Amino acid sequence: MKSKFKKINIRLNHSSPELFSGNDPCFTFLVFHNPASVEVNDSFFDATASSVLIRKPEVSLNVNSSGNYALSYSYLSFSGQDAVKIFSLSNAEANILLKPLQVHFTDSIFTKIETELSHKGVNWESVVSAYILELLSKTYRLSNHDFVETLPDHAQNLRDLRSEIHENYFKPWKIDEMAEKMNLSTSRFASLYKSTFKISPTEDLIQTRIDQAKKMLSSSKVSVKKVSEACGFESVHYFHRAFKKRANSTPKHFQNRQFAQEGSVYTPERHFSLDRLTQLAEYSGIIEMINGELKFHGNTEHVSELLGYDQAYLRDRPFMDFVAPEDVHLAQDGAKNILKNKNILDLNIRLLAKSGDKVSVQFSALLKGKNWYWFIKHAAVAAI
Repeated sequence: MKSKFKKINIRLNHSSPELFSGNDPCFTFLVFHNPASVEVNDSFFDATASSVLIRKPEVSLNVNSSGNYALSYSYLSFSGQDAVKIFSLSNAEANILLKPLQVHFTDSIFTKIETELSHKGVNWESVVSAYILELLSKTYRLSNHDFVETLPDHAQNLRDLRSEIHENYFKPWKIDEMAEKMNLSTSRFASLYKSTFKISPTEDLIQTRIDQAKKMLSSSKVSVKKVSEACGFESVHYFHRAFKKRANSTPKHFQNRQFAQEGSVYTPERHFSLDRLTQLAEYSGIIEMINGELKFHGNTEHVSELLGYDQAYLRDRPFMDFVAPEDVHLAQDGAKNILKNKNILDLNIRLLAKSGDKVSVQFSALLKGKNWYWFIKHAAVAAI
């Protein structure tokens, strides 16, 4: 779905009263984290925590605190030529207070939308449209009593929660917090999770973090301490023990072994396919060696938008000129691999924007036939 937005605004964990005018042409999706007082035209609602309201355009909406509760809610406003179509496809109900069975998915979708709005990569409007449709559709589904009554032992909600945990593996997840999101006791949640996925929630989270740690340790010479922090481990000591137990090696030994081997980039499934990398990357092109310098040609229009340089300037300068000084040694290691005909997957480096900002990206390179192809996407973990 291709969409054009006239206006889109997102606020997370908002704590101020808000008046949405009856002249406002936007749809507005609100999820309440604490109880609140809500006035829609001439109707009054007492919103409870985890309730949702979807406001249609040109409807007056006033949000205020309720009693002694601190005001806390998140909202997304959007308008444009396809806004009505998105709302219609979702079957969502507007201007009434909804109480979905779960709302944990809203945090994840809001974060994804915020990321797209920040970077505005290729087809960002279509991606945001899909996220908004998902947000509205899930809310409708989980507010539909007929659907809720037929849910097989919370299976769908567990899958949604697991996806959120895997996407945000670096957060300090606790079992009681996971259970609370499902409105279940800790013991009941742990039992359902293990019976559904054949693994305990704790072990599933640890293994996800270990897999991410292996990628980081293999793609750069980043310190074990930084990897531990980026993957969400409480301490380097705990990370060391958890890694050794599941990888039969200390993190440092694993890293040294990977860089000592040919084709040293780790991935559980080696997705070194041109189609796969093209699908996942936001920017791509062809690598050329000119006067002993690596230059990255191809889709420089979007890289120009990302970094703020003119396209001609990007094509004329060696790639190393755009790498942050503290990451030059990582980029040089990657360049050496390219010269040795080694593929590279998700090398975490920072690029220098014209504004002086450092943009965290994941860089990949693939040899196909006689040509080298480069791929760049925004880094999943910017802490490295």
